[in-house]
Amino acid sequence: MNARSGPALTVYSAERVELGGPVTARWITKIANYLQNEAGAPLFGDEEPHPARLHTRIEPWQQILWEVTARCLGWEILDTPRLLPGDFAVGADVDGLLARAAAAGAHALAQPAAHLAFAWDGPLPQGVLDALQEIGAQSDAPDHPTPDLVEAVLDEALAGSHPHPEPAGDRVALLWSARHCPGQVLDQWARGRSVVIIDPAHHKPIDAQALLAAEGMEGPITIYVPSNH
Repeated sequence: MNARSGPALTVYSAERVELGGPVTARWITKIANYLQNEAGAPLFGDEEPHPARLHTRIEPWQQILWEVTARCLGWEILDTPRLLPGDFAVGADVDGLLARAAAAGAHALAQPAAHLAFAWDGPLPQGVLDALQEIGAQSDAPDHPTPDLVEAVLDEALAGSHPHPEPAGDRVALLWSARHCPGQVLDQWARGRSVVIIDPAHHKPIDAQALLAAEGMEGPITIYVPSNH
């Protein structure tokens, strides 16, 4: 990833966000350091420890970085915000999701939607931290050995699905799905490809080809289908 000269991730959602290989690698390393350094005893009392878990409610490019990193550390991804002490929640709803997460004893992190932001703009409820400041304080080099879990993580994340059609080049286009897309991005990164994400909440499928043409890409959007197809 760090050696990739071009973009590793391009996302068309509320805004166009492009991350190069070194930038993506630095984000992932810093997030991994933060999660590994902060994941410890529950914040409240002496509750029994449980597997590390993450819930996100953020922009697609942010969700990809957090969830790909957490999965590769062996973490569980929560689809619903049923948070326990010691869980991690990352979002922008500081007075809703994050305030409830902090009250439950979870690690609550506020991350602004704008990709050029350097910090949270405004006050934060008690127990809610500024995600960008916390991540920015981490080292650019790994603090801990990285477990080799990618193959097992992909087996779980893809649930037997595979890309169709199989991409031919070094870039692939995917439609955004909050539940499935982070795992699909990891799969394509593991295959050495750059990924372009199109969020149908902001861009009609009929406009997708024009977006891909602007990226210098040809061919259909790749979808993941069950292996019996």
